Amino acid sequence: MKYILLSSLLSISLIAQSQSEIDSWMLNTTGTLGSYDDGSSTTTMTDSADVLQVCYSSSTVYIRAEGLPAYQAGPWAGNPNVPSAQGYTFMFPRTPQQESGTKTGTPIVGPEAVAVNGVVMYGYGDGKSYNPMNSMNEPMGAGVWNSDAWLSEGSSMDATGAGHPDMNGNYHYHATPIQLYSDAGTAHSPIVGFAFDGFPIYGPFGYTSPMDNSSAIKRMVSGYELRSITTRTTLPDGSTASSAGPTVGGGFPLGTYIEDYKHLLNGDLDAYNGRSCVTPEYPTGTYAYFITTDVSGNPAFPYILAGEYYGEVAASDVGPPAGNQTIPGGVTCATSSVQGVSIDYLLAVFPNPATDRLRVVRLNSAAIDFKMTDLAGKVVKAGALLSNETDIPLDELTTGFYFLNVRDGDRLVATTKIIVQ
Repeated sequence: MKYILLSSLLSISLIAQSQSEIDSWMLNTTGTLGSYDDGSSTTTMTDSADVLQVCYSSSTVYIRAEGLPAYQAGPWAGNPNVPSAQGYTFMFPRTPQQESGTKTGTPIVGPEAVAVNGVVMYGYGDGKSYNPMNSMNEPMGAGVWNSDAWLSEGSSMDATGAGHPDMNGNYHYHATPIQLYSDAGTAHSPIVGFAFDGFPIYGPFGYTSPMDNSSAIKRMVSGYELRSITTRTTLPDGSTASSAGPTVGGGFPLGTYIEDYKHLLNGDLDAYNGRSCVTPEYPTGTYAYFITTDVSGNPAFPYILAGEYYGEVAASDVGPPAGNQTIPGGVTCATSSVQGVSIDYLLAVFPNPATDRLRVVRLNSAAIDFKMTDLAGKVVKAGALLSNETDIPLDELTTGFYFLNVRDGDRLVATTKIIVQ
């Protein structure tokens, strides 16, 4: 069989076009299974990692996933739980809108968004609050001073992905999904997920000037700061707390509770932990949330989203429970190879990691298009797969992670992560 080298690639813009609510998801095309290390042994699961199916209509995107990452998760210090397949189906609006009325609150505990690998992103609480009867943080507390999940549980997050499973096997992130973005700060961060209002969530870095994509790259600074308090009798809005919290200090330092923070106007991001801005995927502008970190790359409050969604949210989308949507008929779907994608689109992509070339092998010889993007969402290569076997030259690309997206017209066929070394 003759191999065809793509010696000339299509002329492209370095600004990705906006179908990101469809293209950003990490579709499992290689049959990768979830796996984890519980501290004593490694388990390879029988359930698929990443996203299994992306379906969409003109107004809505549906994502089906088991909630498992492709990397080996664990171990989790002091956490006896292990991940399990969740059978999620999530729904997002394709054209999200600002909520002009009463905002929908984000859940303190449970899913508030979904990462591009199908793993859920949880709120900033750990389900415990201060109980004045015994001076402890516990699930049956007064519900006023809510314990910060990262401060209380951060030590149990795995070093691989900064996530951990709950008692129901839901592997999730509370902050910094480090497998999904680079922390170099030299380029705009990629999309790492979508909130249930449909607006994208980016990694920590954006443009200095929100509406100028030629401005310098900087780390997005949260507008939230610790309050200057010594007693916990008032809430951030100045109202009197219905139940007093512990005096600041000792075992309850500032930052122990979500209510220890107040949004000021000193950062880059608004009270929802986002801003209106241009991004590589949205060159004409969008509202976007950002993962917040400190100067060392460590999680910074409020981590992902804050107390309310910026956009309109259907009540059925917010969890818990979440991910229990139904995909209707009449939608367009891109499905992972392990879930029975049409035989015309079965792909083998190798070697991966790759050096000077990447070979794409498929059963159908009809021409379909490909696009490679870097972690910042910029298109670095594009062209056509003209035969059953096509070589894509990589020698001009720098070492790093890329995404190969294959499309048949406006239909997303496959997305896979490529390592160039």
